[in-house]
Amino acid sequence: MTNHPPINKPDAGLIKNVIPGSAAAQIGIWAGDELLAINGEPCEDVIDVQYYSAEEWLSVRIRRDGQELTLDGPREYDQVLGLEFQHPTFDIDIRRCNNLCEFCFVLQMAPRMRRTLYIKDDDYRYSFLFGHFVTLTNLSEHDWQRIIDQHLSPLYVSVHATDLELRRQCLRNPTARTL
Repeated sequence: MTNHPPINKPDAGLIKNVIPGSAAAQIGIWAGDELLAINGEPCEDVIDVQYYSAEEWLSVRIRRDGQELTLDGPREYDQVLGLEFQHPTFDIDIRRCNNLCEFCFVLQMAPRMRRTLYIKDDDYRYSFLFGHFVTLTNLSEHDWQRIIDQHLSPLYVSVHATDLELRRQCLRNPTARTL
């Protein structure tokens, strides 16, 4: 259904900070630990962390100093998990846009500005977390299924056209799929 290669799933998320008094602190998670899974579910990013840690009992698999540990404990209904990560997406890099839209504001940026202004992102995770606009042209089947399974909404989708051929022309991307 998609022409894009599968995206490599990250192995772990590096924990930058543990909020004192949080559920994570109470079960013994430390800054510097690497989060692998929550309640048996591997975590790819902070979206998974929020989704899988919504339970009242947590079984958290981490890697500390090269050793894997499982830490268990309760989480009160209104208690935050309390983990802050080095990067919101554990694969670290934001997914880049592979379109060449004539009206793309990034492609129209003046030269010699701050490097980060030239990043053409098309990452549904950043759309969900931070409100970035996406075209949904670089999603794998795993991504589509995850959006459905975890009810990831809202996503801020930039819809240029709904007719497939016209959409591909607008995006200047012959592999863009229908929405």
